[in-house]
Amino acid sequence: MASTDADEPTHAQLDADELLLWALMARFEHLALDRYTALSPALAAAGDGAKRAWVARLDALPTDPAALAASPLAPPVDVLLARAQSADETAVLLVQGLVLEHLGQSIYRIAQGTERASAATRALAAEGLAASRQVTAAAGRRTADVVGSGEDLYRTFTDRTHDVLGALDALADPVDAVFGERFGLRFADVMGEFVADLIAAGTALGMQRRKIVAHLAGACMGL
Repeated sequence: MASTDADEPTHAQLDADELLLWALMARFEHLALDRYTALSPALAAAGDGAKRAWVARLDALPTDPAALAASPLAPPVDVLLARAQSADETAVLLVQGLVLEHLGQSIYRIAQGTERASAATRALAAEGLAASRQVTAAAGRRTADVVGSGEDLYRTFTDRTHDVLGALDALADPVDAVFGERFGLRFADVMGEFVADLIAAGTALGMQRRKIVAHLAGACMGL
């Protein structure tokens, strides 16, 4: 059966705004793959190397790093990624494998579902979402083995993720300005899906819902 454009997105289908979105996601995905490869190989290998293949897919796109660097997204993204330079497997599992993967999934779902984006971007978002889900499934299993569950996990989770969560709010205005009207990708919607996903993932690991909510609220407000 012949492939359709939606099955195999072409570079020509992506406009400048879409390429900016993919340049942004590539920054997060490169950091994730780097940390997984160095400190949590099980996540790099999840789904037969789904994350590695996804990063290669992003690298093949004709994105312009200079366009991202010149955008209002660059300063808050730089701060967020600087805080996400996880130095051990515990931090990698909680910061990249739990927090940032679920943040990415919320973006991919919104991008996949919007009619304001091309078929190419919607198909790419579906690929990114599938790769990320492979990682979060592996991260949940590995977290239980390495970090534990329940109250012990919660104490470590709050310590390791506070600074990263605290950097998210600075993305609100830039995300709305750059992607809101163009794609219907608004920070409030991203955060709504992200919080719901993170609570579900955390409770599956034995953390109490109300405590996760309190931590997210406090960290995002800088408390």
